[in-house]
Amino acid sequence: MTVPPSSHRDAHPYGRSSDDVRRRELRVRRTRRLRAVQLAIFSLLVIVLIGVGVYAVGEFRRPSAEQGVIAQKSFGEEEAEVTCPDPGAVPLPPGDVTVTVLNGTSRGGLAGEVTEQLGSRGFTMGDAGNTKKADSAVTIVYGPDGYLAAQSVRTQVPDAALRLDDREGAEVDLLLGNGFSEIAPEDDAAAALEDAVEMPEGCPTE
Repeated sequence: MTVPPSSHRDAHPYGRSSDDVRRRELRVRRTRRLRAVQLAIFSLLVIVLIGVGVYAVGEFRRPSAEQGVIAQKSFGEEEAEVTCPDPGAVPLPPGDVTVTVLNGTSRGGLAGEVTEQLGSRGFTMGDAGNTKKADSAVTIVYGPDGYLAAQSVRTQVPDAALRLDDREGAEVDLLLGNGFSEIAPEDDAAAALEDAVEMPEGCPTE
């Protein structure tokens, strides 16, 4: 019996030609490369999303910037000695006081809003800005020569804490913290401007 010659396909151990095998191997390699590229792109997207999330959380926690002003303001050292006012002294008139309002909350536009309110009551206003130093609901920061100016601003925010630093001059900063709600009614503030101030600790009362 005559055995027919083996075909090229039959000669291959898998019953396929070597060209078929090469094409299959090429497809497998392409598929692997495609999956590797897809995995790399997916990993990159995950990293980007994590970065965006971290940035967004940081922006949410950071005090909202007032439009057109420097975001943060630093303060001098608190090791200073206040200049004692005369006994019976009253707060300075608002027109003699320069005050800068700084927002220490996440409420956008708060410093600008309070700046407008105090300006309408006669205060000279600095540029509104932001701060990370608002440890209380309201804080008034003043220098050794600014006690009566600070008391003038305090008539507008009676519950404000006072903080002394080593700045020069009588300008003061008003720091608004998370507990701040609103300034005092105008009539109450005007009446308080006529009252003698409490003397600083260590100053003569007579």
